[in-house]
Amino acid sequence: MLIAFVTYLAYPLVLEGMANYLVVQDKLEKADVIIVLGGDNNGERVSQGIRLYKEGFAKHLLMSGGSLAWKLTCAQWMKRQAVESGVPAAVILLQDRSRSTIEDAKFSLPIIKNYGFKSAILVTSPTHSRRAAKVFRRVFPREGIKVIIYPAQKSEFNPHLWWTRHEDTAYVVWEYVSLVLYFFKGYN
Repeated sequence: MLIAFVTYLAYPLVLEGMANYLVVQDKLEKADVIIVLGGDNNGERVSQGIRLYKEGFAKHLLMSGGSLAWKLTCAQWMKRQAVESGVPAAVILLQDRSRSTIEDAKFSLPIIKNYGFKSAILVTSPTHSRRAAKVFRRVFPREGIKVIIYPAQKSEFNPHLWWTRHEDTAYVVWEYVSLVLYFFKGYN
């Protein structure tokens, strides 16, 4: 009975810890480029990238994301959002072929190298930040490129009581399943 009672009291802490484990955030510093990953449905990643650009953390934005809808890619859509928010189109680069986080890194790398960038701030959603960090930190440092992980600060995701909200539960479950799959692909 005591074990059941302690388990009942502790499970919210364990579940909240599971959500917090997914969130990776480095100390923010200036970089050559801000990479914004597509894949969210509310624009929080683009908004964070725009904020960082306007605060002077980098002189370029790289929007990364493949097909979204007929003849429109996620990268193109994110660029439109940034331009409408006052970011000059000339500073926005596009990587519009990727369909996964692994492809985001692999297809962004040649663009980063072509421009001679040596550091990048990677912007994604909080729950996606651990997996994205594992992928980009495996691909980019081999080429001498520093990656700073900085997830969206204003996010719909709330790690407190996430298991009581369908959308947040879906994010957490998806990320844990993806972490296992990516582990077997060598991104650990």
